[in-house]
Amino acid sequence: MQKAAIAVKEAVPELIVIADTCLCEYTNHVHCGYLDVGDLIGRVLNQPTLELLKKTAVSQAKAGVDIIAASGIMDGFVQAIRTGLDEGGFEDLPILSYAAKYAFAYYGPFGDAADSAPQFGDRRTYQMDPGNAREAIKEIELDIAEGADMLMVKPALSYMDIIWRVKEASNVPVAAYIPVNTP
Repeated sequence: MQKAAIAVKEAVPELIVIADTCLCEYTNHVHCGYLDVGDLIGRVLNQPTLELLKKTAVSQAKAGVDIIAASGIMDGFVQAIRTGLDEGGFEDLPILSYAAKYAFAYYGPFGDAADSAPQFGDRRTYQMDPGNAREAIKEIELDIAEGADMLMVKPALSYMDIIWRVKEASNVPVAAYIPVNTP
């Protein structure tokens, strides 16, 4: 991905390149990080995953991306990558936090197309509960405090109320993710 970012920036320097900073595409189990050995429900180990995600974000920054999209749902993710970017000399590189990312059936076709459906369990152990709107506000507040410059609500169409709540509760830009396979 970093080689692709370099090539894109060389070919079209004015194009804004946003790097998806998550690990699910690169693991054999297709969860968002290191798993607890022997854990049959897919519990992701937060601290070791944060260290790898921090290194990934710095590598993406060195490749010339314009925005880091913190899409891996780990506690302290934004703070970890903000620290890594700052230490790496990328203090001004913005972070787009997927602060409100819901476990939802819309991801199914994407997972199939990208061959990224979890090999066991599901992502509900670390993605948000759709029935708990207050959790989104708590998460965006945490991510802003950790250094997020922008926020993402994913998926968008079923969560227009969450987009409104997030915008009302924050003073940073809010983006909404609409999967291309959405009916």
